[in-house]
Amino acid sequence: MKQLTKLAILFTIILSIGCKKETPEPVPPVIEFMNIQFSGDNSFSIVQFEFFDGDGDLGLKQEENSGEQEFNVFIDYYEKVNGTWVLKSPVITWNTTENKFDTTELHLRLPFLENESGRSLEGETKVDLLYDFNADTFRYEISIKDRALHLSNVITTSELVVN
Repeated sequence: MKQLTKLAILFTIILSIGCKKETPEPVPPVIEFMNIQFSGDNSFSIVQFEFFDGDGDLGLKQEENSGEQEFNVFIDYYEKVNGTWVLKSPVITWNTTENKFDTTELHLRLPFLENESGRSLEGETKVDLLYDFNADTFRYEISIKDRALHLSNVITTSELVVN
């Protein structure tokens, strides 16, 4: 009888572990650089990258627009100066109308990706980015953040040479 009780307890434990519903672990998104090129009229650059988010919570809703959720694509702009990469963002310019400095961030927003099932998301996207027309050579470093505020890896684009 003792062996039967032990078997019943063991079977119950195995059954309860085996039937446990797995919830995806919150993990940071992962991105991978694909391509960079000039737009057709050379007025901006186009960066293409792949993304993967294991817990599937990418993108911001329209009303998610302040604090930690103001942006979810973070871009640093670099120019090559005398053979060395120099961070040029945020872009700081002098506002002659108001006699003050203006700071322009290059950060963007990925739109909300509907995912009621909570499954992982993967795909690719393109972002249009400004650059300084006076620069000879430039590149970007990009990362993204999901709604749970997990920050991805940072990708570095290849360099673009302005003709």
